[in-house]
Amino acid sequence: MDVTVTITESDRIAPGAPPSFRFSSFWGVALVAGLIGGLLLVLGVPRLIAAVQALEARGVLWSVYANAEVPPAVLARATDGLAVAGTWVRDGESEGDRSLLLAHRALLAPTPAEQGALWTAAEAAAVSALSVAPGQPSVWARLADLRERRGDREGAVVALRMSMLSGSFVPALMVPRIEQGLRLLAVLDHETLDLLKRQIRLTWVANPKFVVTLSARPDAGPLVREALADLNESELKQFQRRHATGP
Repeated sequence: MDVTVTITESDRIAPGAPPSFRFSSFWGVALVAGLIGGLLLVLGVPRLIAAVQALEARGVLWSVYANAEVPPAVLARATDGLAVAGTWVRDGESEGDRSLLLAHRALLAPTPAEQGALWTAAEAAAVSALSVAPGQPSVWARLADLRERRGDREGAVVALRMSMLSGSFVPALMVPRIEQGLRLLAVLDHETLDLLKRQIRLTWVANPKFVVTLSARPDAGPLVREALADLNESELKQFQRRHATGP
């Protein structure tokens, strides 16, 4: 009876169509619907497996962000879970998280050899993350730090520049980026130096006390004064709005 109803509805859409055509249309629609459903299932299964594998890492990451103590074994399991998840679905954010956990493990490693291997793995994970999702200023900043640690100052400058370009106003990153820029000052190219000066001006808007303290340091004072001399009207207005100064 159901088939009869369907054929009758088809007659209304295409009157005069032969029965063979009506049956073909019905099964054609069913086949397409089945293929779409199967495709969605195939696409969804890897994401589901990846999400399950990364589940423990979510809580561990929150603990790391909160500076809570996390046992090395728990960090290792979380890192391994993200690695397995990455074999199912390559995700730039998850790879960036794996880089963070590997770097955290390196800080806790008991021997220089283990520490060195973890620093290398953390750098590789950061590069992998940025190859998928390059717009991650925190991962660029981590890559800059990892490269500087192993003495690649030119590579660190490239990553530092990309961190500032991909997100200039990120309060959690601004002070560390300035400090690193000062350490790398001798090898900064003109473009990165200009970005560093802009970072100082933006930090003055958000955290003037830090910039005032920075200006008193012999290694930073001249650069700070040079940067602040280029404050534009927009930056001055932002400072006034944030700190309620002026009329």
